[in-house]
Amino acid sequence: MISVFIKKKARLAALGAVLILLVSCSSTDDAQREFEDEAFRLPNNFTETDASGNIISEDPNDWRVSPLFSGVVEVNQPAYPNPTTGQNVRIELLVLSLNPVNGIYVRTYIENQFARTLTFDERVPVPQGFISLEFDPRLFDPSGSNTISGARGLHRVYIFDNRQNLITYGDVKVE
Repeated sequence: MISVFIKKKARLAALGAVLILLVSCSSTDDAQREFEDEAFRLPNNFTETDASGNIISEDPNDWRVSPLFSGVVEVNQPAYPNPTTGQNVRIELLVLSLNPVNGIYVRTYIENQFARTLTFDERVPVPQGFISLEFDPRLFDPSGSNTISGARGLHRVYIFDNRQNLITYGDVKVE
């Protein structure tokens, strides 16, 4: 009789642990979906930086880390220089954990139609530490001719892992 009671109690404890795990996963999934919904809105501001990466004015919506990568990746240096007049743009990430990120892809969506990869790091896993990503802002030119005049404007930049999980996003202005 005691053995049956202990088995039932163990089953209830296991069931409780599974339910807690499912609820926490569900809330992370919901938070990630909400983050992605915000990311795919039109850009409306940007974090202004100088050529050395110093922040002049900050857009609180830029360069936040998604719930899925919270505590795993940080944006050490947001896009700089921003705005740019043609200088390459740099973004620096800090990977905090071992083996958490498989590949990094920096992309934009041209006229909300198709993704254009601006730069990438295909290492699997990306090593722990600082990761510097650099791209030419002329890649924002929707015509494909890669001119600064064609690239002018405000553009949203997305950073994904190789499974298309959104890590962070922010806006870059080309003048």
